[in-house]
Amino acid sequence: MSMDFSVSELMAAAISRELRDDDFAAVGTASHIPLCGLRLAQRTHAPNLWFLYGGSGALNSKASELVEMAADYRNLEGAEYRTPLADIIDFEFTGRFSVLFLGGMQIDKYGNMNMVAVGDYAKPKVRGPGTVGLAFTASVQRTFVYVQHHDPRLFVEKVDFVSGRGHSGPEEVAAYRRPWAQGPTYLISPLGVFDFETPDGAMRLRSYHPGQSVESVQAKTGFKLAVAPDVGPTPAPTAQELRIIREIDAGGVLRAGA
Repeated sequence: MSMDFSVSELMAAAISRELRDDDFAAVGTASHIPLCGLRLAQRTHAPNLWFLYGGSGALNSKASELVEMAADYRNLEGAEYRTPLADIIDFEFTGRFSVLFLGGMQIDKYGNMNMVAVGDYAKPKVRGPGTVGLAFTASVQRTFVYVQHHDPRLFVEKVDFVSGRGHSGPEEVAAYRRPWAQGPTYLISPLGVFDFETPDGAMRLRSYHPGQSVESVQAKTGFKLAVAPDVGPTPAPTAQELRIIREIDAGGVLRAGA
């Protein structure tokens, strides 16, 4: 199927539509797609949205380039403030962030995320960077899960190590999650858009991207997916959205990536 936009641009537009005018969001490293979605939301339907760009500490960055690393000094360009890391941790722990973008080396059907180790913890096949910010799924209001790949090695029946807790086991969730924290509420991948709006909090396919189908997404997922009754194609970026995305991403990072 011929498209006049990339999958990454589609993902940015889809993320933007999930954001609210009163949101205070944060993104971590390698989060250029969510960053574009945040800036797009500010310029369309959510002008009062605030966001912090990871390790740079940049509040509402207006950088002229979309870069792939959060700690890149160029993210400070046009920022309204530079937040110390200690304050960012406080915001995460106390529920000040309404949205936090996270991912993992493994994600299971209940949204549990693993960034520590694939395989046996003592002798892993792959050693990850550690829990990073995934522990804050217990204290931020809404967790948006974002990944740049989609295959059965990433989307597994059960993660080998829980770095960020999803929806499995109501007793487990109640034991650690702050009252205001909803856990994973939204997930986007290069294949589709997902939510967790099922009775047991399992991942559910809400829409599939152009060139995909329910069957093709299921074939690349390592567990049985729930499917929304109104599942269909992910809406394409509008002409206005695509124009703004390309103004934000003047260097073409999203077009080059996918």
